[in-house]
Amino acid sequence: MHLTRDWAAEHRHPSPTAIFSLPNAVYFLLKFRSDLASFEHRTVEGRITLYFWWKAYGERDYPDFEWLLGDADTEYVRQLSVTTLLDKFPRAVSFWLAGQATGLLDDTALLDALLENDLAIGPTQARLPRFISLLADSRADLRAHIDLGTFSGQLAALSWWETHGQFEYPRLSWSSSPVWDRLNELGREQESASIGIPAFLELLVDSRADLRTNLDTKTFSGRFSALLWWSEHGRFEYPRLVWQTQPIINRLNEIEPDEDGSLIDVPRFLVPLVDSRQDLRLQFDLSTFTGRLNMLFWWNAHSKRAYPQLRWSTARIFDRLNALDDGNARGLFRVPAFLSRLIGSRPDLRPLFDIETFQGRLNAMGWWADHGKREYPGLEWHIQDSVDDLMQAAAPSGSAIALPRFLASIHASRPDLVTTFNLATVQGARSLVAWWQAFGKSEYPILQQLDVVVPDGAEHPVVSIGGGSLYTLARPFGVNIVGFPQGVLGLGEDARMAAQAMQLGGFDVALVNAPMSGPGRLDMSMNHLLRDDLAYQVSLFCLPPPEMVRLTLEGGRRLVESDTYRIGAWPWELPHWPSAFGPADAFVDEIWAQSHFVEAVYARLGSTRVRHMPMAVVIPKPRAVDRKRFGLPEHDFLFYLMFDGNSWLTRKNPVAGVMAFKQAFARETSGVGLVVKAMNVRDDDPTWRQVCELAAADERIHIVSERLDRQDTIDFMASCNAYISLHRSEGFGRVIAEAMALGQPVVATNFSGNVDFCDEETSLLVDGELVPLRPGDYLFHEGQYWCDPDVGIAAEQISRAFGDAELRERIGRAGRARIERDYSMAAVARAYEQRLNEIRKMAGGQ
Repeated sequence: MHLTRDWAAEHRHPSPTAIFSLPNAVYFLLKFRSDLASFEHRTVEGRITLYFWWKAYGERDYPDFEWLLGDADTEYVRQLSVTTLLDKFPRAVSFWLAGQATGLLDDTALLDALLENDLAIGPTQARLPRFISLLADSRADLRAHIDLGTFSGQLAALSWWETHGQFEYPRLSWSSSPVWDRLNELGREQESASIGIPAFLELLVDSRADLRTNLDTKTFSGRFSALLWWSEHGRFEYPRLVWQTQPIINRLNEIEPDEDGSLIDVPRFLVPLVDSRQDLRLQFDLSTFTGRLNMLFWWNAHSKRAYPQLRWSTARIFDRLNALDDGNARGLFRVPAFLSRLIGSRPDLRPLFDIETFQGRLNAMGWWADHGKREYPGLEWHIQDSVDDLMQAAAPSGSAIALPRFLASIHASRPDLVTTFNLATVQGARSLVAWWQAFGKSEYPILQQLDVVVPDGAEHPVVSIGGGSLYTLARPFGVNIVGFPQGVLGLGEDARMAAQAMQLGGFDVALVNAPMSGPGRLDMSMNHLLRDDLAYQVSLFCLPPPEMVRLTLEGGRRLVESDTYRIGAWPWELPHWPSAFGPADAFVDEIWAQSHFVEAVYARLGSTRVRHMPMAVVIPKPRAVDRKRFGLPEHDFLFYLMFDGNSWLTRKNPVAGVMAFKQAFARETSGVGLVVKAMNVRDDDPTWRQVCELAAADERIHIVSERLDRQDTIDFMASCNAYISLHRSEGFGRVIAEAMALGQPVVATNFSGNVDFCDEETSLLVDGELVPLRPGDYLFHEGQYWCDPDVGIAAEQISRAFGDAELRERIGRAGRARIERDYSMAAVARAYEQRLNEIRKMAGGQ
């Protein structure tokens, strides 16, 4: 029998006389299509529902067939009341609402009933109309995601209606805007030192198990976590709800000045934050100076990860605390501003040191040198500055000759000396000087290196240190490493690695923080080596040349002009030494170049000895290689870029890395991704903005911009598969070397310092064109050039790394072996040992 129009239209199911009997065609579809299995054709309710499905969707899909109703069918529906339709035929009504053609249920009474208010939303007077419940109950897809018994489910229903429902059900004319307005009109509690939570957020947290578990809105930490959740997720999930969080953050970040000046100014958020966390509450008593000081150290070390939107500018606080007071004007000598508050807050120190007296300050200086600087590594007291004050000439009233300030003050503070030595006579003053040299130095250990002599024929004594020339110390052989040894950046790692290598070579080492503004002091791993001043005969400056110049201008001149043998471990990234620096190389006696590229730059200067000295590349063993920790896909092959915004992004060239990745893999290519790991980037940097725009257009590109400590950084690197560095120039390329140390293949520019360890055996090289620098590309761009890596070549190498497992494993093994051979701690220690022993012999040491 042929399938004809007559057969299709024949009503036979369940019988020709049954109400809403199914046509053969519909019955056939009911058996043929699995999505229609939920329709029960044996009941009149089921067949009526199926009819309205047909009118909404079926006749659109099967336009050659028409389901015609009989008079009995029509009459049966017309006699149904609105209440009956809504109670017994809700799915049928939902299908009718989805249709547009005129039909059986076109009755304003039914529409009016569907638009009636039905379900209250939270504590507001707003209500959801009845059709929302009807549709949510009738559709399996809505039932699975919308629970109208919860506030979050009600919001989900509102959002669904706005984005989809109103277009799927054109018969209904209802706007959700008044409901959103009512929700946004809900008040919020206001607390001067805490966070006012909107009422709708409290309802959301209460109705969502995922939020309820993680956000305790009764505590400050919980409220702040709620604020962060809203900023990062909630406002996108619920775009019609409004909570302006930035004014709250701004208010929390406001500083509350300490009224009596005995403590440290803290931001508004700090007290409620500490109160809400038992671990902090037990550690830090914010009513005391030491409590706030220790909180300051904790904040520097942990806050950026835990509370990225809260701001506490600690650098200026440290500057104020470390600034020297007006002790000279009061006839004493200068000490740091923090000293009086620190002593006042510690019952054990208060009886020992009265810093309003000369002796009290002197004793406090001794305590600081022996103990304090290790207890409070974030505070700085440059003892030499205070010693400089003490060595200045002072003319006590009635004294025949001027004396060093320290000796005049000691005399004035001791009745026995006042009685014994009459300073009104030259002989009395000379006798005091003789007493100091013979006995006084042993009574004042902190000043025992100060020698005072009155040369024959001279009217006034001369002060020297350690028997040498002025400001000279008789030091043992060893190395002072000056730089940023507590900084979480490449320069800090350079200093720490140099210290470890020198210790392995058997040399004493002191780490000295450069006394100028710099990165946060977050790495405490080598605090035991910290010293305030130069302790040994050799000084190694782990600073780039511009920072070396700044060091001389911002308080470190004494370090540069010391009598030590000065070595500049000066990173540099460009092919020429800038003429603007002039003879800055004369600041040091020798330059250690971290690569042959840099060695050639300094060798052309011709005036200072230059040595190629490799840098140690040692990484901690990865501990927690967890991609979820960084929000990365678990199974994709991940390339990564990594850079610090404190470096010039024009030189790091991350845009080329992103473009090469996009060129290597068509948009539809899956299973591969790129991670852009950045820190210290500025939102207004045009290069960074371009990176973000490129990443936003490709869901395979992920940005990780949080600041990580050393271990977390290595864990992040280890969670990826291959590294890309399309730099334009590198002095050394530490991150490239560290990726190689992890056994990862690297795609790198074939130019500058990294070619010492990047060749065809150990890396996938990218050639490019040498181009001159333009104004704004880099500091002192005049006459400089660098390499612009070819993005097309880079894309080919990236594609090779992804597609050829054998190649990347071979490259990774060779790279790791090269780093272990030439840049291991042992290899670098041997190079240091050889050169330092040569310097020791030059100096006449043993």
